[in-house]
Amino acid sequence: MTENDDTSPNEEHWLSAQTIAHIKNNKALVYPESVLKVISTIIATVDGSYERDDNAIEYLSETVIQTLQKRPVDDQYMQINRKDLAQKPLMMQLLILMQDIVIKRQLGQAVQQLVWLSIAMHTAALLIVHNRKTDTKDILMQFKQAQFSSSSRRTWIWRELPDLPQMAISVEYISTTLNDLLKQKKSEKVKKDESDEKAKLSQIEKITTAYRNAHVLRKPRPKYKKPPKHIKIIAINLADNTSRLPLDSTATSHNWNTTTLSNDAWGYTRDDIEHSAIAIDLAFLEANTESYEGLTTSFEERIDHYEEPYVSYGEYPNPLIKHSIPLQTIDLSLQQNYMSQRNLALNSNTRLLSLAGYQALFAALNQDASTLPESETDKTCAGILLLSMITGLPVKSLLIPGYISHSSIFNLEGKKYYIKHRLGITKRSTSQTLPVKNYENTFDTIKVPLPLWLIDDLLACELPLKEDFTAYLAVLRSSLGLPYLSVNRIETALHVVLSRYTPDCHAHIADIICRTPAPHAPAMYYSSHTSEALMAHYKSALGIFNSNSDFDLTYITPWHKYTVGSAFALKIETVCDIINEMKYWTDQSSNDEEHFNRTSIFVWFVFCLLTGVRPNNGLGKMYDIDLDMGWLLINDKPVKKVKSDRLIPLCPTLIRHLTDYRAYLINYQAKHQGHHDISAIVDNIRLGNDEALLKLLYERAPTANSPTLKDIKRGDAYHMTKHIIDANPYWTRHFVRTQLEKLGVSLSLINTVIGHEKARQEVLGRFSSSSKADIKRVASVFEQIAAQLGLSDIIINHYPNSNHVGTSTAEVDHANK
Repeated sequence: MTENDDTSPNEEHWLSAQTIAHIKNNKALVYPESVLKVISTIIATVDGSYERDDNAIEYLSETVIQTLQKRPVDDQYMQINRKDLAQKPLMMQLLILMQDIVIKRQLGQAVQQLVWLSIAMHTAALLIVHNRKTDTKDILMQFKQAQFSSSSRRTWIWRELPDLPQMAISVEYISTTLNDLLKQKKSEKVKKDESDEKAKLSQIEKITTAYRNAHVLRKPRPKYKKPPKHIKIIAINLADNTSRLPLDSTATSHNWNTTTLSNDAWGYTRDDIEHSAIAIDLAFLEANTESYEGLTTSFEERIDHYEEPYVSYGEYPNPLIKHSIPLQTIDLSLQQNYMSQRNLALNSNTRLLSLAGYQALFAALNQDASTLPESETDKTCAGILLLSMITGLPVKSLLIPGYISHSSIFNLEGKKYYIKHRLGITKRSTSQTLPVKNYENTFDTIKVPLPLWLIDDLLACELPLKEDFTAYLAVLRSSLGLPYLSVNRIETALHVVLSRYTPDCHAHIADIICRTPAPHAPAMYYSSHTSEALMAHYKSALGIFNSNSDFDLTYITPWHKYTVGSAFALKIETVCDIINEMKYWTDQSSNDEEHFNRTSIFVWFVFCLLTGVRPNNGLGKMYDIDLDMGWLLINDKPVKKVKSDRLIPLCPTLIRHLTDYRAYLINYQAKHQGHHDISAIVDNIRLGNDEALLKLLYERAPTANSPTLKDIKRGDAYHMTKHIIDANPYWTRHFVRTQLEKLGVSLSLINTVIGHEKARQEVLGRFSSSSKADIKRVASVFEQIAAQLGLSDIIINHYPNSNHVGTSTAEVDHANK
């Protein structure tokens, strides 16, 4: 398992997991671990191919070929002869023959053979799970002989089996194909002495019977139909802003507009006015980022630069907008854009229920879903609402036929159901110089466990109508005394309880668990959490729901422990090594000019590491830096259309570095008084004018008489230090955000300092109880980071002569003095 895999460690498809378990329990069959792994992969790939709506064969063949090209079967097992093959289990024999096709032969027509052999292996997996030994042997043996034997009585089947369609495949299609071939052979008159024809008939008969028995035994999807062809259900990926369930809406870059499902009756609900939204052009919210030579803008940087939506509550020319302002529109998909906009900490917010209200509602839904109320329909309505309440899944999505059973969303691992979603973080480049062990996180997959009994009940029921839901909600409102109760308030319950009432939890954790999409929750991509901790928060939230109920939480057990979050957050030990290498690099400067530029780049990185600012061009204008009071006023989004500066406290170490660097510039000015342009720029810096503090020295055109100073760009910092760390300097921001959370800074202050505040939740906004003094206290945390990185001991020298260059530690400098 590598960091580029989409799945978490040791995660397997439910069928392949059960198959491998059966194989391992049979002590007579010995499979190498690498063989078991690739068998599991092929079984899961075939199973997934049956669920795909298009490109199933291409997906299957490419995955199998890529897997086998890695030679998972060691050469010592690859003896393709009758004696050696016979000593190995049949499943492994088939795999050896498949690998032999990929490694030693030109694929061409053999691709279809690989597909059929993969289907045979998947069929055998189904039969193994149901302990059908004869059928298992038949399907594997017949396809093995067709591939291994050179006799026409065995290989004829490759000429007769048609090429499978390149689009979707199904069990019905394959069954029909095999049955037609069997009927054809039976219709041909076979004479008593025609042993070859009898062998052919026996071969296709055994294959057809085994295939039919395998899929008859498999538990069908009870009563749930597949989604209509015009509805495409896509696996959850929070970073993919084009992912949506139905495909009939007017999309914007943020995917914030309402979509319409096939059951249009749910489009307008008296209790949820947010569901009647009009299309609104949000193009003005596009992210504006700067470009740098040799650097690409990552997804994380793009969402980090989105503008905050601006909403006014005045009178609107169009009466529809009054009931559907942009922040209230809902994208009815797994990307629940609306959730983060309902997170204002005002207890009078009528969009929320009280904690007692949530608990009473949960108890009622659990009772109605687990027992039989007055009608089966009420039980189904309660079950769907309960599932929405404990997952945050939109009710409209749960009512799409086939949604709950869709393998891209609901997964079965062993005897456990869960939904799985990905943050969608950018994969680390393989060209980067740092190994995986230097990063905080390895995966971006979140799994939320589900109660088995609830999913099984919902799979076995008929979908309710809107009228049924309306009647059931009316009864709930009356019986619970909750006049504000609505579908929307049920859908957002989990996020509210996680962010408000769960101990040691907050909105950031709620965003991760509830799948708040990227533009509304950029902090998810600059953090680090263990899967174990996330599930502990989730279980704690359900425990709060469950205070007045008897909901069984034992199904929530610890998953594999791994870290989730930013792909670019470096460990503090790694950053400490980088700082030391940069210090050494500065020490090795060969002249004053080279030392000037290296010192400037060094201080630029120190500035980024002790503020967490977006490392864009021209950082730190002097009129925004107050070195006496220790404040930085920053507005680090390029081309911002709405001015929204924020305050960042400066720690003592950073103040000293910036003060020393300013003195360094003045010293350089004094030694080069003939460079008038440089002198004018340094004067502006010294006087605190509108000039960036951190500068690079560069030669102008040959006709110019002297060099000048320019603002440092991120591309300059990257190219000059590429030999030390070949990574976009934006890693500094990932590092700081992660460290602030590790050091226990409150979420509101982290978001304030980093600039990840959500609209209407600003610490210095009208609804906040925080103060500048609270922000100022974060300076002590930055000082802790400075100490851990060894920056407290490093000072900048003025270098009176060219032989005395480089940075030094405080102790060495004191000795020199």
